[in-house]
Amino acid sequence: MGYDAKDFAGRHCGCRYQQDYRPVLGRDGKKESGTLEVMKFYYDGKIRFEQHCYGEAATFVFGVWCDGMDPDGTLHWSRPKRGYYDEQYLPKKLTRVGEDGSLYFDDGIFPWKLADDFTDDPRWGYPRWKVALGKLTGKGRK
Repeated sequence: MGYDAKDFAGRHCGCRYQQDYRPVLGRDGKKESGTLEVMKFYYDGKIRFEQHCYGEAATFVFGVWCDGMDPDGTLHWSRPKRGYYDEQYLPKKLTRVGEDGSLYFDDGIFPWKLADDFTDDPRWGYPRWKVALGKLTGKGRK
């Protein structure tokens, strides 16, 4: 089966899929913090990965844009020219879509569940007017 990034973008601007946070244990064995990994699929076929940190210093950690996804699910990430990112967290390939619509990357057993079908994302260049105009002009069509 071939995959298309637009298939996972929903009916509006895009959809956010996420994994539950991964707890990080401190030296004493107690949970210190954890991370939340998010994949955003946009109506125009773009994909963005973001990592957020939970705990006392909850914050955005890093984000990377994807240049595209092959029909076999292979993801091609844009390497940032500056700033921090950790390549070990980036999924390499979409390997399965569950019956409930959850996404599975790299033959993993933990699903990326649909968390949000959003109408705009102005922080990353998707204000509501641009999404509406793009959909009217056919930019979001296959």
